[in-house]
Amino acid sequence: MQKNFKEALKDTTDICKFEFWIRFYFSREGEGEELEIHIPDETMEHIKQEYSELAGLAEKMNNASITPEKNRKTIIDYISSNLDGPKYSPALVPQVLNSKTFEAEMSAFHIWANAHQEELDARAMDFREWMQLFEAWKRTEEGRSMLQRLKSVDEQQTGRTQ
Repeated sequence: MQKNFKEALKDTTDICKFEFWIRFYFSREGEGEELEIHIPDETMEHIKQEYSELAGLAEKMNNASITPEKNRKTIIDYISSNLDGPKYSPALVPQVLNSKTFEAEMSAFHIWANAHQEELDARAMDFREWMQLFEAWKRTEEGRSMLQRLKSVDEQQTGRTQ
């Protein structure tokens, strides 16, 4: 894998994971049955200080209603405006988004989050703590096995390699 691909993969998956972290901790029922994101001011300040490259995404999501479609659009728009062109060549980000490596990483992340939901929900954790826990899990036998299975399934289904 080329160096830029790995960097673009990390940046892209970080955006997707950060969006999930925001929804996990800051979604609330709004008017009717709609869900909304409400990030406390002190948390927004923390995000701006600690995650300046992701703060714009938090600002776009904050105090807004959310749906799966709207979130996908928000993520894609954020990736496009911050990575696709400004940071990486325009062809690289679509290559990352369409790669089995991206798919396996995000699938593993969601599997990890679902499996550890009770622990993650016990107290509000910082995004960096989530990433440290996830990376530690990926180094376990269970995590390595899961990533390998996800990559193998994708290769069998699509014939893709990355």
